[in-house]
Amino acid sequence: MARTLNDINDEEIQSLIKKFGEPVRLQSAADFQEFECHLVRQTRNKGRLHDVTCFIRHAEDEFVVIQKHNYAGSGIYRAPSGGAAFGESLEVAAHREMHEETGLEIRILKFVLDMSLDVVCADETIPWRSLVFLAEPVGGTMQPIDTREIFDVKVMTRQELLGDVDKLMVESGWGGFAYRSFLTREFFKRLDESNI
Repeated sequence: MARTLNDINDEEIQSLIKKFGEPVRLQSAADFQEFECHLVRQTRNKGRLHDVTCFIRHAEDEFVVIQKHNYAGSGIYRAPSGGAAFGESLEVAAHREMHEETGLEIRILKFVLDMSLDVVCADETIPWRSLVFLAEPVGGTMQPIDTREIFDVKVMTRQELLGDVDKLMVESGWGGFAYRSFLTREFFKRLDESNI
């Protein structure tokens, strides 16, 4: 098993729980390809082993999703995510990252998942943690601000995300997409259980 994660403050997590509810905690593992491991190592070298993911509900059954340049044109879209910069709170990071990736200002509604992932590489296992929230747009224009990272942003239905997009993720052979597939399915499962 991976070592204990230490780049997220437990007090801050408790503060998020008080504001947005108790998340379901899950553990997962995924075999990452070498180029994916290289990206995770680069992030680790910057002192970060986490992401904040927001499923931004646009309408009853529609969510704002992004596509990055390294898989542009693949048909794969996913919920936007990003990490806290040094000294930045997770909540502030969530608002900043969602704006940079989607152009939208958001309101966080619920803390849905606290996921720990073992990123399995050929020579090591790297711990990762994803904090997953339900959010809604409250302003802005849906258009990526950070166009160096984000290729496209659009709205997709839950059925699209759990159907064709999920199939493409699983068939990609990328560990990161296998994990995002699992995360997305678990998010909607917990949403159903919460009746939100």
